[in-house]
Amino acid sequence: KLSQLNELQEVLGLSDTDSAYEITVEATPLFQATALAAMKDVLSGTKTPDAAWEELTARREELLLKEESSKDLLSSMVMQALGKPLEETHKFAKVNNEAATYDHLLEALEAKEALIAVLAKSGWADFEKFDETFCNPRDKDSACGFLSSDERIKLYKIFLTRTVRKSEDGKLSEEAYQKVMEIKGLIGITDTEAEFQARGAFGPELQKALQTATSEILEDYTPELVVNMKKNIDEVMSSYRLSEDFLKETGAGLYTQAVASVQQKTPGGIPTVEDMEALDALRQMFTLTVEDTYPAHSEYFGSVYKKSLMEAMGSTGVIRPEFRAPLDDLKKRLGVSEEITMDLFLEGVKDKMIPKVEWIVSEFERTQLTQQQLSQRRGKDMGEDLFQTGKGADGVLGLGADVNIMSDIMDLVDFYTENDITQQKEIGTKEVEKKIPAEEEGGEEQTVMEEVPVYETTYPITALEAGCVESEIAEMLYRQFIVGIFTTQGPQASRYEGAKATFGGILGLTSEKMEEIGGTIGSTVYENFVSNSMKTKGTLDQQDMMFLANIQGKLGLSAEKSEEMLLAAQKKVLSEEIDAVMDNPSPETVKAFREKCNGMGMDLVNDVGISKTRLTKMFEAEIIPGLKSGALTVESGDMLGEIQESLGLESDEAEKVFESIVTRLAKQSYELVQGELLRGREENCVEPITELVQYAQFTSGELDLDVPEAVAYQIYNIYEAFDFSGIEEDAVEANKELLKTTLGLP
Repeated sequence: KLSQLNELQEVLGLSDTDSAYEITVEATPLFQATALAAMKDVLSGTKTPDAAWEELTARREELLLKEESSKDLLSSMVMQALGKPLEETHKFAKVNNEAATYDHLLEALEAKEALIAVLAKSGWADFEKFDETFCNPRDKDSACGFLSSDERIKLYKIFLTRTVRKSEDGKLSEEAYQKVMEIKGLIGITDTEAEFQARGAFGPELQKALQTATSEILEDYTPELVVNMKKNIDEVMSSYRLSEDFLKETGAGLYTQAVASVQQKTPGGIPTVEDMEALDALRQMFTLTVEDTYPAHSEYFGSVYKKSLMEAMGSTGVIRPEFRAPLDDLKKRLGVSEEITMDLFLEGVKDKMIPKVEWIVSEFERTQLTQQQLSQRRGKDMGEDLFQTGKGADGVLGLGADVNIMSDIMDLVDFYTENDITQQKEIGTKEVEKKIPAEEEGGEEQTVMEEVPVYETTYPITALEAGCVESEIAEMLYRQFIVGIFTTQGPQASRYEGAKATFGGILGLTSEKMEEIGGTIGSTVYENFVSNSMKTKGTLDQQDMMFLANIQGKLGLSAEKSEEMLLAAQKKVLSEEIDAVMDNPSPETVKAFREKCNGMGMDLVNDVGISKTRLTKMFEAEIIPGLKSGALTVESGDMLGEIQESLGLESDEAEKVFESIVTRLAKQSYELVQGELLRGREENCVEPITELVQYAQFTSGELDLDVPEAVAYQIYNIYEAFDFSGIEEDAVEANKELLKTTLGLP
């Protein structure tokens, strides 16, 4: 036959693939009929699995089917063969015939085992995972694919309950449990669904055992009783194959009831040692961790702990040292967690802190706000302004303060610190140097870098978070406290200074906001102090800098912020001073000012803020009188260079300004000479002509003057008639030549 098919394939010109396809199409129904009949014979017991497999193998070879094709066909036949008994089972389940449903499920298991025996002959790996391959509920073509989720669960529930009911002792034996697990796989029940059904079916038994144990142990606890009760519970768990998770979940509710029962029967709400031993026995019996019990203990014993806590705080709100150990013992007795007791502690702190803060706010508003401001804040007419004086800030440093609330603030700070409320939070790491002793390094000390954690202080309860102060008032309170540090003398001032960061943290201000407020106050302090010192001393000396360093510490300012404010204060003072100098400038005052700035290390442009235009005017104010008087000559280059550098002018820039000044002065001198000549007053020309010669010396006579020839000769003739006594002849002749050049004479 095969040779004939090969000849036909060649005649028809078919490929091997096409030929195999045609054979499969024609042979499939024939093989399916044989396979289905063989499996039915196996299920009915008329044929053995070995005989059925031999028949199937022979038929496949006879039909020229490939092994891969027959595998898929065989899988389909298995699903059909197994699906038939499940359909029969479902028919009885729909009419709630539990007995027939149970029996037919057992028959379906027998069919499954028979089919497995047939498939075992194939050696195909997929068939080893029978349930996964043929009983996948998500596959509509699988043996149980026609059943809905609810229908499959109903079948499982019927089989589970009847299995226990039919057992001799009403328990789930190992053999029975394995049957149940086989049914679970056969009808595609998940682990979660199986657990749920077991809880529904046998949960009451466990609940009963746990309830009995709870009642007995709470009534009269002994260690022996616990052992016996645990045996009963273990037996129930084992008998019905219940999970520990179910035991834990069921026990958690009963444990909470037990805690409530203990709390109700305990005078004062504090359980005895025996009560706590009984509860701990229940906890272990129910496989609960200590952490699992915290919510119940917090609910029923938390108020007891808080009450004791508030009593320990007393009227001051501070827990005295002798009460701390008893509170720790109480915490352990009540079985309340560290976290919960901390929360209760912070609640107590908050209850005590709010009235303190509200009192401080009330006193601050009363003493620092105007009557109108107070009325607006409190929403009612406050009557006459009896407390607010309305005067401005006073004192040497330009600050004013009312210290009425300082003691109240310190009480609040003491309350916070003595209760150890602040917490340290790790915010990162940093590298630090670590010295390794010589004896550890073979006789030579070593320095290595070590990474260490960085912590910041946090405030778990703040006035802002508690809602007892508004942000604006919190900032005003902090500012007032800082001002109070400056207006207080003696040891108390140091105490205030040490508390400023804590008070800001209690209010809920960030470190940035505290520095900003300190900077605002610092600006006033620095400005007034620098102004006073520079008016009396001219500059700041070492004692002044030490005082400012002390202020920096009091305000909690960074070195950068302090330097910034010092520079701003000096700039303001020097800016005001240069304004006064330039109202009526003189070489002496300008020189004194620039030398002061140079001595302080202040750049006139970048630090003092003097414009280029004003720098030019300062340069002019210092050199023009010298040029006119002749004090400045061509030999005065060093002095001019010193002035240029002191003012911060570039060389080219100073040179241009100097040439402009000389040219301008020369023009003014010539115009003065010209005017006197027109009026016939030659005697008045001596001084301006002398200045003209002096200016010419700086430019080799090139002063860009437009002088008529007649006027030029007239001026030159007047100069020749000057009295040159005491002046060397060479110098006189040189000056004459310069004047000729200036006047444009040959």
